[in-house]
Amino acid sequence: MCGRYNVHQDPFTQALLAQLGVQAQLHTHLNIAPTEPVPVVFEEEGERHLRLMRWWLVPSWVPEISTRFSMFNAKAETLSTSKAFRGLQRHRRCILPASSFIEWTAGQGGKQPWLIRPAEGALAFAGLWDVWEKDGNCLESCTIITTAAAPGIDRLHTRMPLMLRPEQFDAWLDVSDGRAPAPALLAPRLPCDFVVAPLGTGVNNSRHKNAALLEPVGPEQRITPET
Repeated sequence: MCGRYNVHQDPFTQALLAQLGVQAQLHTHLNIAPTEPVPVVFEEEGERHLRLMRWWLVPSWVPEISTRFSMFNAKAETLSTSKAFRGLQRHRRCILPASSFIEWTAGQGGKQPWLIRPAEGALAFAGLWDVWEKDGNCLESCTIITTAAAPGIDRLHTRMPLMLRPEQFDAWLDVSDGRAPAPALLAPRLPCDFVVAPLGTGVNNSRHKNAALLEPVGPEQRITPET
């Protein structure tokens, strides 16, 4: 799963926006948790946009906004069979810029958080989005697609965000043909080298947004993607 991540306003995320063909400025969002607003890049009628959306998908057809079901993640393996996601995978795909994400392992004193970040650069999480409207109210929301964890990440969690490489951006965002994404776009692989480091448990509380909480409290470990 992916239940917490970070976005830094830095040259890496700005370079990512340039690759995505979006002229906009990202702002720093730390220790982001589901239901919080997050920056989302999507394409409509051949134009790309960056907009803040609620990170917890609210499908257009539900009667009311709710967190009854866990809709902040969508499994890549079941996109085609899920009522909530099968149409969106063909018509409303998006990319969520990110700098790092956080996972937890069991520790002697409770849950041990780990920061997972690219050795260099920014991340492009594959996602889906939708618009809910009722009684004059409108909500744009999104979900992050997850896949089986790649070697190195799998020791922390069985799942990880689906991360796209630059050469996949156009194919993912282009929904003009109304087709489901090619299987290659959903493959569970790391797009680059990663660094994993333990964090202090203060980050476990999503209300804590201090950048100091993202400083490692132990040695960093490098993960190289399998070829």
